[in-house]
Amino acid sequence: MAEPHKTFHGIAFFTNLAASLALIALLALGVWVNVNRFIVGDESTHGWKAVKLDTTSWNIACTVVGTAVGILAAVAFSNQDDVITRTELAHHRGVLANFLRPLTLKRGLEQIYSLQMPWERTFLVLSTVVTALMSATVVALFGIHASQQEIINPLSSYPLAELNSTFFENDREGALFPSGSPTSSSVAGQLSGFLYKAAYITGQKIRANYNPYDPYISYLPEQGPLGDTTYRVLNTGGVGLNASSYLQYSGIPSGFSMPAAFEFNELQATVYGTHVNVSCQDVTSAYTISSNDIEQITLVFASKPDSPNITLFGNLDGYSILTTLAIGSAVTLNPDTAEPVHTLVIPEFITESALSSNAATAAGMEQGPLIGPLVKQRVANVTHGLLSIGGQGGNLARGFIDAEYNADGFNNTGMASALETVIAQVGEAYFSVLRQQAERSNIVRGDPDASYPSELRLYVTVSRLGGAQYGWLAVLVILLLASLLGTARTCGGRRAVGFEAQDAVKLLSRLLEEPIGEKTRVRYTDRLVVLGSGRGGLNEGKDELSPDPVPH
Repeated sequence: MAEPHKTFHGIAFFTNLAASLALIALLALGVWVNVNRFIVGDESTHGWKAVKLDTTSWNIACTVVGTAVGILAAVAFSNQDDVITRTELAHHRGVLANFLRPLTLKRGLEQIYSLQMPWERTFLVLSTVVTALMSATVVALFGIHASQQEIINPLSSYPLAELNSTFFENDREGALFPSGSPTSSSVAGQLSGFLYKAAYITGQKIRANYNPYDPYISYLPEQGPLGDTTYRVLNTGGVGLNASSYLQYSGIPSGFSMPAAFEFNELQATVYGTHVNVSCQDVTSAYTISSNDIEQITLVFASKPDSPNITLFGNLDGYSILTTLAIGSAVTLNPDTAEPVHTLVIPEFITESALSSNAATAAGMEQGPLIGPLVKQRVANVTHGLLSIGGQGGNLARGFIDAEYNADGFNNTGMASALETVIAQVGEAYFSVLRQQAERSNIVRGDPDASYPSELRLYVTVSRLGGAQYGWLAVLVILLLASLLGTARTCGGRRAVGFEAQDAVKLLSRLLEEPIGEKTRVRYTDRLVVLGSGRGGLNEGKDELSPDPVPH
């Protein structure tokens, strides 16, 4: 039998080296993929790189790669364990007989159960167990799966003062163009439709006819869209976050990263709003009212010293049914307070309204500055303009008519309260529409250094490449350490026996007087008996059996 000598363990070295290189590549790629955020799609955006991949094929490929690397690592650890056994077998202290068996899960469990736990062997057992997770690890780190992402816009809403400055927006190619001064105009069609809804619902509520279960009255719910955002009630609070721009990708965002392809889940935001309160006073007695009929038209004149003269046009044939209502409007400036006064003339009722913005705030919220005369003037002018769309009174008159509210001017009870509610709701809707023009996901604000206490958190689901928790990288780290130790252990020549000590056939060939090979046929009676040897299968073995087995 050959004496132990320094031996280069080529197979063990190369398998551990190959496993190390494969694990290093996977570890580096895993970190890179998690840092660079890849999603399945056609368009890349800032912070999100798009890749075109077939999900099923890619995930199958990841499974195959993970399985292959896991098998390679398991083989490398088994070869490494064999080298340790061969080295200890050549040492004067010898080796525990348990370690003459190859590294398997069964041997590892028995090793731990019998407390035969030298650190090298124990680490190899644990590493071999971890190889079972390789396929799952590669799929988690590189596979395509649905991933919920939190996207934060640190500046999603603006105060009124900022809305007076110039904003810019960009297209998908990155070109900038001005969106104009948001407070200089409004979307009249949207506000006019909102005015009708507010007047109709308010009129029905005051007459106690607002009932969703009454089959004889047309029910119009308060909840609904205004511009690009849906509101639960008619009092929008002046909140104008453009929700539609966050439901899908609408352009390159400014100040935060947003993918081009995603599924919307949830949106949470702290935004600015503007409360509008309206106070209406009945000043009918202060006005001189006269009328004149011309053919089928009746003219109603309302006048007061130092105030505008307002004329109403009515249909003489319309008083028999609830189809006609004229509402006159004028906006003047109070010389004492420099604030606007909005005068509304309704048959048998004249009111003067004033605006304010102080309102109760929710817990944790702050009351901002009150709206000033300039902003009040804008709101009054917008409301005045809406009342001229479609005739005197616009959709305010139409809403009252359809709600059967004031009986063509003959029932004006509660009119001041109704006007306060409707004008306040329209005023807040006006601010909401203004903000929707600027509070979009792709807006670029004029002052990049401005900071406001507003924040938006968008929760979306994307088809992401990788993106698993970093804990999966720990699997690769454990296996890499084991393979690197094996590479270092097997790279140089060490004093060891010159055969694979954990190979039962080769071990027996060293112990038995008659050499045996892989195809030698043996049996056991009270000891191991060599029956014969051959290169073929069972039949060849039978032909070469010795008639009198020789015990050894």
